[in-house]
Amino acid sequence: MATTYHWHKQAYAIPYDAFGMVVLKKHFDVPAIIASGAAGYSPLAVADVRTALPSAGFANGDSINMFRVPLGFLVLFGGVRVTTAGTASCTMDVGFLSATQTAEGVRGVAANDNYWMDAVAVSSTGNYIFNPADEQDWSPAATFYDLYVTDGSIDVLFETATQAALIADFWVVGCKAF
Repeated sequence: MATTYHWHKQAYAIPYDAFGMVVLKKHFDVPAIIASGAAGYSPLAVADVRTALPSAGFANGDSINMFRVPLGFLVLFGGVRVTTAGTASCTMDVGFLSATQTAEGVRGVAANDNYWMDAVAVSSTGNYIFNPADEQDWSPAATFYDLYVTDGSIDVLFETATQAALIADFWVVGCKAF
């Protein structure tokens, strides 16, 4: 059964600068997450209960709320930089998985696991920029503004294999619309 993880004690509030802008960043080190869970202190939780990641890592179908974002958050752009390649056959999607949140924008849908990235192979290092048009990389011609009209999250879904080796940096640039 697939598990949805989130960062322990992460809230939907985020710090904005004086102009309402924010850059969200998350260093995502799966081997360190596994090691910290084995040592009794996991940074992950499931349904607000601290939960260790199994030694095999994220399973096929597992997901993580990489960023929780509040009502009124406007996503301008974002991406991921893979610094240490993950499992050879594993791919990942970036989108939003909850049907209880709503992001209005390019597609205006409530749940779409591959809204920004679809089946990105993490078996090699590289930089990937979000794009709602083709879910692979960003095009200046693409319209890319997504407004959360409820509290929500930007999620990563692991597909096709377990993931225990990935080290990557995720980032999102946004602003407070209201």
